[in-house]
Amino acid sequence: MSLALPAVPLSLQLAVAMPALDPDARLDMQIAAGFEAMRLPNIDFGGGAMAQIAMTLSMMAGTFAIDDLPQLDFQMQQAAESFNRNVWPRLGWLTTLKIQPLLNFAIIARLVLDLRSLGIDPFAIESLAPPPARIRHNFRFALSPPKLRMARILAGLPQLINLPLALNIPALGDPGAMSAMNNRLNGFARLTPPKLIVSMPMLTKLAMVLESLATIEEAFGDAFSPAGIERVRSMLRLWGGFPIPIPPLPALALNAKLDALPPLEDIRLGEQMAGSMSGTTLNMRFSPPKLAIMPFMNVMLALNASMTMSLDIPPFDMCSMCPCS
Repeated sequence: MSLALPAVPLSLQLAVAMPALDPDARLDMQIAAGFEAMRLPNIDFGGGAMAQIAMTLSMMAGTFAIDDLPQLDFQMQQAAESFNRNVWPRLGWLTTLKIQPLLNFAIIARLVLDLRSLGIDPFAIESLAPPPARIRHNFRFALSPPKLRMARILAGLPQLINLPLALNIPALGDPGAMSAMNNRLNGFARLTPPKLIVSMPMLTKLAMVLESLATIEEAFGDAFSPAGIERVRSMLRLWGGFPIPIPPLPALALNAKLDALPPLEDIRLGEQMAGSMSGTTLNMRFSPPKLAIMPFMNVMLALNASMTMSLDIPPFDMCSMCPCS
């Protein structure tokens, strides 16, 4: 059966976006207002590369032993063996599905879930009051490039500052901290990612398919039956006729930028931490080495999340995936 569905109606996308576009709730305006009231700290510790490494290592910490390199190497080999022997032979066929119609279906499912979280039944829009005929909105993004960069740096600062604790090395600013950080990252750089029986793009596709299927099931239940597909198509036709009170394209373009912003709470926490750190620590010049294991770890973490979400089992548990179980 074909999964081809109509394009997502702009009205459906706007219904989800409208709360974030409310001038009183605009995240970019709140961040900008906070920055106007403070002197932006000069932070350049490792730049974006170090922040990305800190984020990935923080995510790894819940599954892999990042403070013990021999153990980490063993766990990576075990994860690769579990994938090669158990996961791919049982689930690899999912990568033969056409990905674009499935992703489109998953986008619709995510919008439906978001609407429900707002208290809106997406299948009963005839009960919704029509939007006001005229709504004034300013669709100009409120953050300049320097402020946007600072917002992202500050939001990532807590993970960066907490990274030494996860790595079991001295805290930033302590004597020997930079040497210990450099030695630990150089140790990561010497690790070689295990060999997999499929390419990284194919592994990424498997993770995307699993996540999409789980999202669709959560939103629609039995969505892949003829009746389920027709129900979704009927819903899309209803939304296609719903009035749009504002120019949709600039509104959705702004909403995409707002969605990419870090949470305000993370930025405020980063500001507090930056205020308590010495200027010498914040302005340290540090160039992290390139870590060959990062692509492997990123895709393994994505697969871990998608399999836990869709199958409710950890993908690297040899027992749970064993055909004998």
